[in-house]
Amino acid sequence: MLHLRLLVLLLSLFTSSGWAEDPIPPYRIAVVNLVKVLEQAPQAAAEGKRLESLFAARETALAQEQLELQRARETLQSTGDVLPEAQRVQRERELRTLERDYSRKQEDLREEIRFAKDAALEKVQEQVEQAVEAVRAEGQIDIVFRESNYIVASARVNLTDKVLAYLQQQFDSAKAVVDTDGSNESNPTKPASGE
Repeated sequence: MLHLRLLVLLLSLFTSSGWAEDPIPPYRIAVVNLVKVLEQAPQAAAEGKRLESLFAARETALAQEQLELQRARETLQSTGDVLPEAQRVQRERELRTLERDYSRKQEDLREEIRFAKDAALEKVQEQVEQAVEAVRAEGQIDIVFRESNYIVASARVNLTDKVLAYLQQQFDSAKAVVDTDGSNESNPTKPASGE
């Protein structure tokens, strides 16, 4: 009898509390493969090309300097036996000084490239985060997980392609603005040097 009264009391609580009339809407969950997005985003490719062109001249100059150092080493090795001792020692010192300068320039360039890559990666990551947020808001999604926080996800909840499409759209829009502002980087019909 006590069990029956308790059951009736619980049923009356459930029906009078409004739970049956106001159910909690389901949460919308999605996932994004950020590694794929960072690898395939057009912004990442553009930053990579920009960095390549930014440092290409210095890398070429260092490669040329390395060749010259190699030639100087070979010359010293081949003529070192016939040179007077004082002259040979002087050339060895000069070569060591040139090698130290080369090593310092090479290390400076590596450090600058590393800092530039870090800054570019940070910039692209911010753009990706903004894209994920925009796609999340557009789809009225409550929670977005990154690829490392889930085991398996269906294609239905995977936002990766939508985020990539959004980034491509943003990239194309920004490129169109640059093209209409008179920049000739992307427009091959305009002469580069005002010819």
